Amino acid sequence: MSDSAASPADLSSLNSLRLPAAAQSLIPLRDSLALPQISEQLGVAPRFILGGGSNVVLTSSASDPMQVTVLHNQLRGLVRVDQDAETVVIRCAAGEPWHAFVMWTLAQGWAGLENLALIPGTVGAAPIQNIGAYGVEVCDRIQTVHTWDFHTQTYVEFRAEDCGFGYRRSQFKDPSIQGPWDQPRYLVVAVDFRLQCGRHPRLETGYAGLEPALARLAHDHPVSALLVAHAVMGLRNQKLPSPDQIGNVGSFFINPVVPHLFAQSLAARHPEMPFFPAGPEESKLSAGWLIEASGLKGLRRGDAAVSERHALVLVNHGAASADEILGLASYIQRVVMAKFGVWLEPEPQFVPPRSLQGPANQAA
Repeated sequence: MSDSAASPADLSSLNSLRLPAAAQSLIPLRDSLALPQISEQLGVAPRFILGGGSNVVLTSSASDPMQVTVLHNQLRGLVRVDQDAETVVIRCAAGEPWHAFVMWTLAQGWAGLENLALIPGTVGAAPIQNIGAYGVEVCDRIQTVHTWDFHTQTYVEFRAEDCGFGYRRSQFKDPSIQGPWDQPRYLVVAVDFRLQCGRHPRLETGYAGLEPALARLAHDHPVSALLVAHAVMGLRNQKLPSPDQIGNVGSFFINPVVPHLFAQSLAARHPEMPFFPAGPEESKLSAGWLIEASGLKGLRRGDAAVSERHALVLVNHGAASADEILGLASYIQRVVMAKFGVWLEPEPQFVPPRSLQGPANQAA
């Protein structure tokens, strides 16, 4: 662990929004067997776990470093755990880049993750956020999440059914289980995925927009998992700016889930508004549509802006501060609330926490 008198650790290159940020110290985690020693060294000192930095808004400034030790998860490795005629179980270390892992599984001829291609971040972040896209959530492919428990100082495994998975959530995001941001209990070490290895995998192709994209690529040939991945990548590249080209964290707001009757009343006033079933009595709205319909697509305040390609993405044009990003996010919330009566909840984690509070979504 770094000496507390040493210069702060620069985090500006470790977050995909490219915000200037720093922490008291940083430990690159490259070997999970080092965790007992690291835990003993840290004791009860504040700590923060950072992966790919693609779903986090670092709200401190470079001149005011976070008073924590950042554990930068760089664990790497892949191993086949089990296989039968139809399925294969692959254990992937938490620090592996997610998209590279997806493409590797497809290169082996294994299906299951193709709809989740091109999502930024690391494998370890996937279960925490329960990432999802084009009709698939990663919880449907996870068998086991392997963690380090800082409280008991032991390695702990969680079956998928014990992870509290829901829409963009898991127990690893629940403060009552995971603890505060600067004293997290569980660090994801590796994840086991059960994938399809048979000759006729079941593919998810019914999501809106995916079928026509596949038809353009397939040219009447059979649809494969790899083809689904390429269709997904094409759609994402059309809509979403790459963090490699401009700073962003992907979707900044969660698609709101509201009572079905409320969604119907909104649709009666806005017939072009898309909404989707989200349970027996609830519907899911498109946060991106709500923002664009509020006239906010392309809005820029300083170097913080709403992407001109997709209204759900906030971007850093070069020198945006966390205050500018959060100020813009707060403005979007208020405008959408005033127009539609829907409060948008942020998707990325704010570190250290900053509040963008507002009313709960209306039921009428």
